[in-house]
Amino acid sequence: MYSYRFNSMSTIVQISINHELFANDMMPIYKLFELIESTCSRFREDSELCRLNQQVEKEVTISSEMLSILTDAFRFYKETKGIFNPCVLTSLEDNGYARSIEYIKGQVVVPLPSTAVNTTRSPFTLYKEQQTVTLHDKIDLGGIAKGWVIDRAAERLEKMGYGFINVGGDIRIFGELPRAINIGIESPFDEKQMLSSIQVTSGAVATSTSMKRKWIVNGEWKHHLIDPRTGQSSESEILSATIAAPTAVEADVWAKTVLLLGEEQGKEWIKEKWTQAVLINRKNDIWKGEN
Repeated sequence: MYSYRFNSMSTIVQISINHELFANDMMPIYKLFELIESTCSRFREDSELCRLNQQVEKEVTISSEMLSILTDAFRFYKETKGIFNPCVLTSLEDNGYARSIEYIKGQVVVPLPSTAVNTTRSPFTLYKEQQTVTLHDKIDLGGIAKGWVIDRAAERLEKMGYGFINVGGDIRIFGELPRAINIGIESPFDEKQMLSSIQVTSGAVATSTSMKRKWIVNGEWKHHLIDPRTGQSSESEILSATIAAPTAVEADVWAKTVLLLGEEQGKEWIKEKWTQAVLINRKNDIWKGEN
C-alpha cells in the first residue's frame, strides 16, 4: 500500500491506497479539503460559515457544498430528535471554545453565561430550489463537514484503486479491500494504550470522545461535546464511542449521538442501527456491540 499525508482541518489526512498516486491525482483531493475548510471553518473570518453566522434570521444564498452539508445536518437533526444539533455554536463559545483548540487545549479559559440550545424549533430553514438558507441561531459544522469531505474524497479515490482515508481518526474505506482492516481503539485515559478494536471491510468508522478537546473553566474541565439539552459540556458516563456506519458522515453523527445519549439509550441506538460499536465509560469498562 502507498501512503500519502497532508495537514487539513486542524488534523492530519492520511490516504492509504494500493496504487501509486501522482501530483495530478492528489491535487483534486487537496483542493477538496481546502474548499470545505474555507466553507465550514468557524475560525476563518472569511469562511462561508462565518458569513452565515453573521446573518442569523436573514435569507442568504449559499454554495452547493454548504447546501449539501446543511441538508445532511437537518436530516440527522430530525433523525436524532435534536440530540445532533448544529445550533450549539453559542454554547461552545460561552463555554470557552471561542478559539481553535490548539490555542485553548489544557488552558484556563474565562467563560460566558451559557443557556440550553433552543430545541423547540428547527436550527435553520432551507430553500433548496433557491439554494438559500435562513439560520435561526449560529451553527457549528465541524464534525459533519469533516465526515462529508471524507466521503467525497473516498468517492474520488475509489476511481483510482482501493484503500482507506483516515482524517484525525475518522476512517472511510474505498474500493473493495482484499481483507478486513483492524482498527484499534485507544483508551480515553491513555492514547498509547489500545483497549479494543473493530474489523471492517467497507464503510466507515468514527470515534467521538470527550477526553481530547478539553480546557479549564472555573477550575473544572470542559470539552467540546455540548449537550443541546443543557448548553453545557456533556456529562455522559460514556467517554469514548466508536461506531461503524456506511458513510463517514453517518459514523461521525452516530458516534456523537450515542455519547450524548449515555450508556442506556446509547446502547439501544446502536442495537437499532444493527452495527458494530465500542463504548468506554468513566470506569474504563468496555461494551462491544456486534452487527
